[in-house]
Amino acid sequence: MHWFAGSIALLTCVGLGCASAPARPASAGLHPGSGTLLAGAAKLDITPLAGMPLGAHSIEGGTGLARWTRLWARAIYVEDELGEPLVLVACDLWSIPAGLGEAVLARIHDHHGIDWLDRRHLLIAATHTHHGPAGFASNRFYNRAAGPVMGFDPALHEFLARRIADAIAEAVFAREPAMLRIERSSVGGLARNRSLEPFLANPEADPLLAANHELPTCTAAQPEACKAIDPTLTTLRIDDGEGRAIAVAAVFAIHPTAMPGQADVYTGDLIGIASHHAELALADPEREPVVAIFNGAEADVSADWQVQGRANTRALGERLGQAIVAAAGSDSGCASGRSITGTITNRMRRVSLADRSVEGPEHARTAKRALPGKAILGGAEDGYTRYHRRWPEGQTVERSRRAGQGNKRPAIPAALFELGFPRWTMVEQAPVSVHRLGPLLFAGLPGEFSTVMGMQVRQAIRAAADGEVEPILIGLADEYAGYFVTPREFALQHYEGASTLWGQYSAVLLAQSVADLVAPEAPERPDSSLARFDPGQRRDFALHASDDRRIADLAERLADQLDLEGPVATFEFESAPPTWAGSGSTWPTITIELRDPDAAWTPFADDRGPAFVVFPIALDRTRWRWQVWWLESAPANRQARFRVLASDGTVACSSAFSATISADRQSAIQASDCFDRPEHPDGVEHNPGLLIR
Repeated sequence: MHWFAGSIALLTCVGLGCASAPARPASAGLHPGSGTLLAGAAKLDITPLAGMPLGAHSIEGGTGLARWTRLWARAIYVEDELGEPLVLVACDLWSIPAGLGEAVLARIHDHHGIDWLDRRHLLIAATHTHHGPAGFASNRFYNRAAGPVMGFDPALHEFLARRIADAIAEAVFAREPAMLRIERSSVGGLARNRSLEPFLANPEADPLLAANHELPTCTAAQPEACKAIDPTLTTLRIDDGEGRAIAVAAVFAIHPTAMPGQADVYTGDLIGIASHHAELALADPEREPVVAIFNGAEADVSADWQVQGRANTRALGERLGQAIVAAAGSDSGCASGRSITGTITNRMRRVSLADRSVEGPEHARTAKRALPGKAILGGAEDGYTRYHRRWPEGQTVERSRRAGQGNKRPAIPAALFELGFPRWTMVEQAPVSVHRLGPLLFAGLPGEFSTVMGMQVRQAIRAAADGEVEPILIGLADEYAGYFVTPREFALQHYEGASTLWGQYSAVLLAQSVADLVAPEAPERPDSSLARFDPGQRRDFALHASDDRRIADLAERLADQLDLEGPVATFEFESAPPTWAGSGSTWPTITIELRDPDAAWTPFADDRGPAFVVFPIALDRTRWRWQVWWLESAPANRQARFRVLASDGTVACSSAFSATISADRQSAIQASDCFDRPEHPDGVEHNPGLLIR
């Protein structure tokens, strides 16, 4: 994430509004157990309205003016026989601010009446796609610095809280008797260490390289970089009583940045592709499982792409999806791994990051104030910014002048940074959590941890646990407080060390805090206080009728950004302007139908995956005009048509076309009516279109 490269230009902004904090949720009620393990899963579309600045690339990022793949909230609910719940949620977002999680819990209580859940039961994590929205953080710092345009959009924040809460509630109400199986496998050829020099500075580096000696070498980077990773893929498969997959929770460490930052599209990147591929492959005729992918310790881990773009994103995502399917098993008969049984315990604690002593070197403390290093301006090695030539990695000072910050050379003078970003605008309180499910222990980490730092966290968990546990780290969970690296990595001040805001020992502090939660005597009740909610200046980022200039020449830009070559089937249609309201999708739902020999139209392809690009091409107060591209093709000698269900409920269809009749991007297939189904001779349309919830 290159969130700070453009923030210097924002320091003079003082127009800081303050949005109100979410209401304090009610205390969790008692929940009796059923005497058996229960589980449920659900996924809901969380793709926001067009116009949001994209989060995680700062001024290097684009704007969400089109949708390639939908953004989803995937929720998994597990309840042990005594009634203790665990909720795992993976969201296609760059982060999960603490205030968003608290707003989710408030809606779960107030709207859905699920009063037995409290904050310690929820582990809500971001996949860290850099093509989801910015502008929903709980603090002013990330609302200024995470996206190309600063500000907080309250409508976006409310929309995300509502949709994530609704996904959780749907998973809760779908619970049924279940069985769990876990599998661990080693996956090579997908990821590489993008910060090899700091990695090699750790004593753990050589043993890890030796353990990974059979992994393939990299195709586009230093050959050993693809061995300097944790290649572990963990899959927790959840089956119903008949052995059909309800859900799979998969954990793998990788930065989902296979797409270039400037592309003006919403997409879950390679993780979104992987989830969709695995869901289709694991589907049963009677149910399609939810495959939620959680990111691990990925601070220094990039996808092993050769060129960022749509083709590499899809290829890498499908390979990760295939690995998940291979590990989880395509059906209960070939599902591998071992059965998981046991009770659930949940613990969460807020950790103050400022000026805290840590175990280890004498006088070791975290920094009194957050401070970015100068190397942050140049970006990470897999995505340098425009400032890299001037400020490359390795920006250090000979003499440490700021307690806790070691030899970090500040991005700007510390006093000036404090003026623009006072301490209260930063994430100073970070939650950590542990969730034990039988022998498994999920640890929620509030940011991006390096590969070796992740190893040290797991070691601390094992040392503190009462008996054998299997630690599973989930990064980017429940808050975003930046990067966390080892002291040795910090000392070299590459991008990851420069992005470690609270100093060289901040990761050590969090590792010790997680270990304290694992200890048998740790309290199970969570801190009842709410995180600070002070997001700053309010903005309305959504497209409006007056924003024609924002979509001028959008089709040409997208064709270049998505590397489209040659003609694609194209269709244009109209609908009322989309809104935040309602329980359905904020974007049109696209289906390709094929004509059968008896002249009936049947669904063939839908937009849950990467088959379509859709975007507005003309804006008006009462009507929008849209264009959709189908990136695939119909089977030979078959007629196809577009079928569109707009967010206002209207339906549009194209005229028929075939694989041998290509439509140019600039010449859309003509519209037609949807009332030519022989099964409806009365002309009444009975819409069978897929409803994306």
